[in-house]
Amino acid sequence: MYFLADHVQIEIYHHSHNQIIHKTQIHNHKSSNFDQINNFLPIELSEGYFHLSKPEKIPTSVHLFSQTTTDNTVDADTNSGNSLRTEPNNPEEKPFTPQKLPLVLEKKKTKPPSSPGITMLTPSAYGKSWGRASIGVGVQSRARFTDAADGALGVGFGLGDAKKAVGLDINIGVVDISSFEDGNISFKLHRQLPEDFAIAVGVKNFITFGNTDGGNSGYGVVTKLFRLQDSEEKLFSRLYVSAGVGGGQFRSESDIRNQIDAVGVFGSVALKVVKPVNAIVEWSGQDLGIGVSVAPFKNIPLVITPGLSDITGNAGDGTRFILGIGYSISF
Repeated sequence: MYFLADHVQIEIYHHSHNQIIHKTQIHNHKSSNFDQINNFLPIELSEGYFHLSKPEKIPTSVHLFSQTTTDNTVDADTNSGNSLRTEPNNPEEKPFTPQKLPLVLEKKKTKPPSSPGITMLTPSAYGKSWGRASIGVGVQSRARFTDAADGALGVGFGLGDAKKAVGLDINIGVVDISSFEDGNISFKLHRQLPEDFAIAVGVKNFITFGNTDGGNSGYGVVTKLFRLQDSEEKLFSRLYVSAGVGGGQFRSESDIRNQIDAVGVFGSVALKVVKPVNAIVEWSGQDLGIGVSVAPFKNIPLVITPGLSDITGNAGDGTRFILGIGYSISF
């Protein structure tokens, strides 16, 4: 505890029976000296403030400097003036030894910043790890060779850690949102590597339930990030390139029609035009698609990705409008 006397700090520590006795050492001064002291204190002091008749017992229920857990009170030694006992009375008592303790602050888990997507229909090598989940909905103006609109709902969560070891991305999709009876479960193992590389292997529709219009599709994919600028705040700052091979839905339309068990090639390129907007071009294994992905809110992890699919006529029966909306959850 600190007191002011002639503008000099006096600090007196005393440890006895797990306590600290603070004694006031203020010399008598003229009233002008109290005026000087009052300039340094938030309250006004008078000369009579310092006339303490007798030291009082000081409780030590808060063991700030104690090495035991008992509560004691002692009388200040009124016969010896300001003398202090500095040694323990018996061998069982331990003298106080100051220690430096590290300051430990609770580490709050930060939420990842909202970021636009880098693909539309094809997978990338990025995925969710433990502490991340998502919910999303996808719609298309019409399915191939029909005039009826179509939609799907999906939820997903991550396990593991893709930076330290490997992450497992699990997604559950419902392809009939009117009855919730038809759907699938997909898995993706992914790993982040040095030099901004990432790799992943997965199976789409690994488990199906109800009536679905596609079988399972195994794949492998690599994603590379190119840092075109030193900051994401600048225009055209990032370029994401993904390339992969897979079976099932990644085969060409002719191979699917002829039931040829082949392997197709897919890939995507996403350019960060401005920080919340990516422009995307992708090859699904059957046809070309273009779109944009937008994260409209800085602190809300909502991503909106509209696009056009089958724009070359290589597959399907014409261009279709597609839209995906996703929301990320951190825990």
